[in-house]
Amino acid sequence: MKFIITVDTEADNEWQRLDKIKVENIKFLPRFQALCEKYEFKPTYLLTYDVASDKESVSILKPWQDSGQAEIGAHLHPWSNPPMTKERSWETKHHRFPHDLSEDELKSKMETLTNVIKDNFQIMPKSFRAGRWGFDKRVAKEITRLNYLVDCSITPKIDWTRTKGDPNGQGGKNFKHYQVAPYFLDIDNISKVGKNNLLEVPMTVLFTLLFKKEDTSLSNFFLGLPDSFFKKVINKLFFGQKWLRVFPNSKMKDWQRIYESAKKNNLPVMEFMIHSSELMPGGSPYAKDHQSVEFVYQQIEDLFKFLKKQGLQGRTLSEFYYDFK
Repeated sequence: MKFIITVDTEADNEWQRLDKIKVENIKFLPRFQALCEKYEFKPTYLLTYDVASDKESVSILKPWQDSGQAEIGAHLHPWSNPPMTKERSWETKHHRFPHDLSEDELKSKMETLTNVIKDNFQIMPKSFRAGRWGFDKRVAKEITRLNYLVDCSITPKIDWTRTKGDPNGQGGKNFKHYQVAPYFLDIDNISKVGKNNLLEVPMTVLFTLLFKKEDTSLSNFFLGLPDSFFKKVINKLFFGQKWLRVFPNSKMKDWQRIYESAKKNNLPVMEFMIHSSELMPGGSPYAKDHQSVEFVYQQIEDLFKFLKKQGLQGRTLSEFYYDFK
């Protein structure tokens, strides 16, 4: 089994809709990179325009890419990625999904993001994640046009439709019944396996308790239930749905159970994610202070140590693409 580390490498505390964009959190990444190297894992840093266009951030990230210790990919945040077609204050307030954009906006913003990475890192980025998980067939077609090879925007079991972007839009996407294993997607129906060259590596979101087998009639029935207190109780007792990411209540047994579930379902890869701002005190709601950041690091090291002991091999997203293909 392979292990992929993805980092949404972006501005400080995006959750607060701040008017002034800062990327101070990038200065805190060397500690994270050193931890990855300690366990011989290679992170994939998925960069927003704010980071990719900042000289100091480039000077920190580029040597890891150049030495083969990390991969640089792209992460589209429409609200801060030029060209801006709406008032910046409106964009800052609403944080549109990539799939909220018009055809022209999506094309121009993706070209701008791709080109700034190309110019500042001297590479053509091959990996991509949509901001706020805002991924649909239009986004898939656009990144395919720009020769991206792998996407990691899909979050199986998660329904984002009640999360708003454009106030006149339809909200986020519903990924409840998408598969958890990687697949070459159908460009016209991204939930299906197809013959497109774009590989989807979904986020690792698994059932971890008694009913951990994926894509059964029972699991599909559970996923189809409306959100309610009853569903939460059923999940807590029998399904134990977990993301492979650090939350304030994360524990060592979470990592063990996710791994056991991945093994039970014969997954070829596990994918971890974190926001770069979670590694700076005050950088995110998950890292409000120094103590919170130390908790995050302790959880990450527990995970890395455990997976290394199980024999998992680290891969960047594009390395996994070639393994899988």
